[in-house]
Amino acid sequence: MIEEQGRVVRLDGDFAEIVTEKRSACGSCSAKGGCGTSLLSTWFPQRHLSFRLKNEVDARPGDPVIVGLDEALLQRSSMLLYGFPLAALLLGAIAGERGFEFLALPSELGAVLVGLLGLIAALSLVRLLTNGKGAVGDPGVRLLRVARRSPSLASGDISMPGTQQTQGFRTYE
Repeated sequence: MIEEQGRVVRLDGDFAEIVTEKRSACGSCSAKGGCGTSLLSTWFPQRHLSFRLKNEVDARPGDPVIVGLDEALLQRSSMLLYGFPLAALLLGAIAGERGFEFLALPSELGAVLVGLLGLIAALSLVRLLTNGKGAVGDPGVRLLRVARRSPSLASGDISMPGTQQTQGFRTYE
């Protein structure tokens, strides 16, 4: 189980709205001073992810919580989102090159056209297969535990770094 820390910003019935901060993976690397990825991550502001999960651990607004993601789900999703379109692109390019070569047409043009058609078809199929997935109640992502209990706060008293209160709505930068 991959774990990430977040904070409960509000409750909605049996569900909790959780906010986590996206961080660069190279924050603690010893080579971060000379790394281009580390330099690029300093140019872009930190973003927050907000999502709803079933509150099975009795978390309250303001509580830091641990959210878990099943590794098998992450691997399957990665293969579906990255591997399948890449394979379709490569197979389409090979088929287009061979087909256009057989028809005595420019094989490079066939590789590009049919490869792009394969990529577009694969991305459309991925979109169709994943449409509506990851919604509330996704079994792969769940609220695992409360990290440590904070004093009870009203939902209007919670402030996350980078948030602004606007007429009862919180916006995340």
